[in-house]
Amino acid sequence: MNRVNLFLIGVNKAGTSWLYYLLAQHPDVFMAAEKELYFFGDEGVAGERTATQADYHAHFPFDEPYRYFGDATVMYYRHPGTADEIYTYNPEAQVLAIVRDPIQRLLSQFQYHKQLGLLDEATSLEDALDGRDPQLLRDSHYEETLPAYAERFGDDQCTIVSLEAGRQAPNAFWERLLDTLDLPPAPRPPADDRPENPTGSAAFRAVYRHTVQPLRHAFPGAYRWLLGSAGARWAKRALLRLLGTAGAKTEALSPELAPRLRKEFAPTYAYLQDLGLEVYADA
Repeated sequence: MNRVNLFLIGVNKAGTSWLYYLLAQHPDVFMAAEKELYFFGDEGVAGERTATQADYHAHFPFDEPYRYFGDATVMYYRHPGTADEIYTYNPEAQVLAIVRDPIQRLLSQFQYHKQLGLLDEATSLEDALDGRDPQLLRDSHYEETLPAYAERFGDDQCTIVSLEAGRQAPNAFWERLLDTLDLPPAPRPPADDRPENPTGSAAFRAVYRHTVQPLRHAFPGAYRWLLGSAGARWAKRALLRLLGTAGAKTEALSPELAPRLRKEFAPTYAYLQDLGLEVYADA
């Protein structure tokens, strides 16, 4: 059956690029060269979405003997309806999601939204959370989005892993991936403590907003080509080395905001603990 059978559905700013990289290194897994194909659901920028199933399938060499053909589109997790679409397309697919401490994920996305121009650089975290960027809170409430996939696909086909657990014990994390996907043993790809898709410093974000974002809006096809370009990835890494990255932990939480976020995400931490993700046991 010529169908995509592995979906990395999210979560945004939680290590999806790193997990995509790991999966793509296994000889029995083919991950589409382009992340964010946006074939299912209604997320994605106009002009960037994959329009037809034929266009979607063109990203995958189904005539080659891979065990898995994978689509990594991190916004799939946002809506239960997307789970229904993917299940209708291939009810036998494996679904993976990677989560991160919800507050740290939020802080990373806060900086990333400045990079995209969704927030002004002068916007404080308090202002963003008080109405300017409601998606920051919604995207960290995994307990409101991920259960839809578990309900459709079941525990045998839907797996949720943790970025923190993967960083703490990379060998165990890799072995769990292989076991989950019933893949033969393979060397773990080289560890790299840097995120694969880091958010840049304020200087990097300014360059991004004035170069990449105009290209994305004016020529979405060219932008998608850049996503898969090794040269563009090298240039981005070089610019990040020059201008620096924005570490989420550098965003200090005020004495008022810290307990507010702990209370906000109490159900999320409980959900993660119920999943057996012990790295969040003390949260």
